[in-house]
Amino acid sequence: MTITSRQLRVSRRAAIGTAGACALAWAAWPRAQRDLAGMPRGRKVLHYWEKWTGAEGAALQGVINTFNQSQEKLWVVRVPISDISSKAMVAIGGGDPPDLVGLFSYSVPLYAEAGAAMPLDSFPEHEWRGETDYLPNIWKLLTHEARPRAGVNTCYTLGLYYNRAHFREAGLDPDRPPRTIGELDAFADRLNAKDAQGAIRRAGFLPNLPAWWPYSWSAYFDGRLFDSATGRATADEAGNIKALEWIAATAARVGRAEASAFAQTFSRSIHSPQDPFISGRASMIVQGPWLANFIRLHNPSLDYGVTAVPIDDALPQPELPRGLLEADVIIIPRGCKNPEASWEFLRFMQRRETQEQLALAHCKGSPMREVSSEFLARHPSRFVGVFDAIARSTRADVLPPTRVWPQYADLLGGAFDSVWRGADPAATLAAVQARAQGLIERASSLRAARAERGGA
Repeated sequence: MTITSRQLRVSRRAAIGTAGACALAWAAWPRAQRDLAGMPRGRKVLHYWEKWTGAEGAALQGVINTFNQSQEKLWVVRVPISDISSKAMVAIGGGDPPDLVGLFSYSVPLYAEAGAAMPLDSFPEHEWRGETDYLPNIWKLLTHEARPRAGVNTCYTLGLYYNRAHFREAGLDPDRPPRTIGELDAFADRLNAKDAQGAIRRAGFLPNLPAWWPYSWSAYFDGRLFDSATGRATADEAGNIKALEWIAATAARVGRAEASAFAQTFSRSIHSPQDPFISGRASMIVQGPWLANFIRLHNPSLDYGVTAVPIDDALPQPELPRGLLEADVIIIPRGCKNPEASWEFLRFMQRRETQEQLALAHCKGSPMREVSSEFLARHPSRFVGVFDAIARSTRADVLPPTRVWPQYADLLGGAFDSVWRGADPAATLAAVQARAQGLIERASSLRAARAERGGA
């Protein structure tokens, strides 16, 4: 495949700091990875920058080992990189990118508009069928402006974990978890426990525990954060305001200071033996499918269930779960030395069996339309079907497809914190709307100016 000089261009803004890109990239590669121990002679090396470390990195390494052993031309080396989105952009802009980069799905619009991610429809399909392979919302995350820019690595949605033993103690039916926000509040009130001083001893449910997805609550109140048709932020929509009104009411009902102090206690113990849900200090918690791995590791006797996150009482069809679908993705950077070789590995990563191998190790659902019976039978979480149903639901949605989403998300996180402390939800979101729309318009103007300069 011929790569033109036009294709090799990356926007000047994306290439800030390029003078040190080569040195930065080389310094980021751990010496152990450079040694290429065990590589057979005659292989072409592909350096794959990835954000995952620990158990997640080890799981990916198992997939890479499978690829390396499946053929005799290529050898993929995984290079763990922190702050990968910015470091990879600098390396690409400096003209010395790795061969592959693992990013978050929210990175796709930025990398696409900066010309930093090669469009995958420029490669021959072979075993990759594109849109027909993936769940519809996954395809949305992999494409930008109607062109596929990334392959998927894993995906996830959020579910409500609940302690069945606590339900029985409180006189609640452990086989009948809450389905609406009203029920969630009522159940939480019966499960809450405080000591003589008023401090929370056990939380029935707190939406700030953990405070990792403050923007996700809009989805359960039929709120939208972005209008793809117009390219505008919609932070001040009625559903979003209603979600923050519920957050404010929850804080007032439970106690703002008490709930904040309780959540802060567990800020560094999520996924550890002291995790609030795993240790029994929280009766219900919203978390991803991977929590089952940590429960099995730290408290395998825990009697728990998982259900879809409850939705606003006024919404129709409560049987159709809602939520936001997010994903980890893999791209081929513009300017990599051998894009055809990178494509071969990326295509391998998009096979159903490869995705299932990785999803099993990460305790996540599959992003593919078709799932094998073996995948469901072998899955380490017996509740994977709950998350799969959310991912496949027609009521599910994806993150706003805008390059400024990280900044927009920060604004929404700040709004959550302000409302929790007592700020007015409508006024707070009006301010977020103005700032988010300003970010979007500024990014659009800068892009248009670069286009007038010929993409430089």
